[in-house]
Amino acid sequence: MQSLLKRARSALLLVALLVLSGCYLPASFDAELELSRTGLYKMSFDGFIVETGLYNEIRLNKIDQEKIQEKIATILRDFKRDSSTKSVSHFGKGAFKVNWVKSGDIIRSRQVMFFRRNENMLSISFNKNTGRIGLAGRYIQKKDGDRIQAMGLDVKGVIRIKTDAKVLSHNAQKTFKEGAVTVYFWELKSVYDRAPKMEVVLR
Repeated sequence: MQSLLKRARSALLLVALLVLSGCYLPASFDAELELSRTGLYKMSFDGFIVETGLYNEIRLNKIDQEKIQEKIATILRDFKRDSSTKSVSHFGKGAFKVNWVKSGDIIRSRQVMFFRRNENMLSISFNKNTGRIGLAGRYIQKKDGDRIQAMGLDVKGVIRIKTDAKVLSHNAQKTFKEGAVTVYFWELKSVYDRAPKMEVVLR
């Protein structure tokens, strides 16, 4: 633990969790990050992800049942290739129930992504040159938000960050203590909601 503290005396955590990347949309979810002041982390996602291309084809009745099943099988294989996917199943109409959990030492692993580089909904990275840790997702632009809502979709989710590190700034809707840990809480009710942000110094 002490060696990790020496390697990361000062670090920055930037959180931006409202995401649209590629064709996977986190439509309804519960996401949590536990970040120790030593750099150890546990990231989890439990919720529904919509493959927007498949969803739209089904919605517009532009795909037959055989093709639907082929695409479902491909998407399931895609999620299962990631060993951090604990379970995944097709819920219906292009929506998939996903439980994903990953933990480790961000200083050693340098970068962790959910789901992967070209479907980057959420990532943590450590920059050894600056000593900074960043957690970020991709913002949904207004034009993309308009398109998503026009399809009958939206983003609704709960985000918690639990840390015993020194927090420099944040835009959480509320905070509360759990022993020595402070919990920072956001509830996203729309695709247009502002992304959460936080700055943390590891100590």
